[in-house]
Order: sequence, then structure tokens, then C-alpha cells
Amino acid sequence: MAMERQTDAVDAKLHEVVKQSLKDGPNWDSFVSTVETEIRKILENKRVINTTKNKPEQSETIELINKLIFEYMDWMGYKLTNSMFKKELGTELKANSYRKEMTSLLDLEDTDETLKL
Repeated sequence: MAMERQTDAVDAKLHEVVKQSLKDGPNWDSFVSTVETEIRKILENKRVINTTKNKPEQSETIELINKLIFEYMDWMGYKLTNSMFKKELGTELKANSYRKEMTSLLDLEDTDETLKL
């Protein structure tokens, strides 16, 4: 019994050291986001939650705003956030696949310079 308590104490200390090391490291936010995303996927697959239900009908303006947000997050490198955003939209968006549509709606012109952005 005493050996079991000692093992539990060591396990708890090890758990705390690993947790603190992860938090202090540069990948903590990415780690947490990945875990949250995977948990959501599991819960959605088990039909415990549904992130795509009860969405309001999307007007052209709302679609444009969503596409702009998606492209901004992609450009900034927010891959995990963008992946969750796509999931919650309930639609497949691909970066740059709608660029021509956006520039037309915003009455802009895409040039070699703006394509680099």
C-alpha cells in the first residue's frame, strides 16, 4: 500500500513536470489547439455535438466576409484556427479558389503585386 502511494506521488510529480515543460515551450498553443480540435472531431463523430447545425442562411455578403476571414487566417499562418473555422462553416473553402470572385465583388483588380500578398 505504501509503495502504491509512493508511485502515485511520483506519477503526479512527473505529470506536473511534463505539463509545466509543455506550457513553457514554444508549442503549447499549437498543442492545446490540436487537442481541442481532435476532441471536437471525436465528439462530432459520436454525435455528441454538432457544430454545423442551425446556421443562418448565408447571404453573398456573409459568404464574402467568411472568405476574407479564411484567406486572412491562411495568410497569417493560423492553420489550426482556420481548420476549425472551415469545420464550423460547414463548407469547403480553398485559399485563392475564390480570389477572382472576391476582387470582382470588391471592385478591385488583382495584379502580380497583389497576388504576392
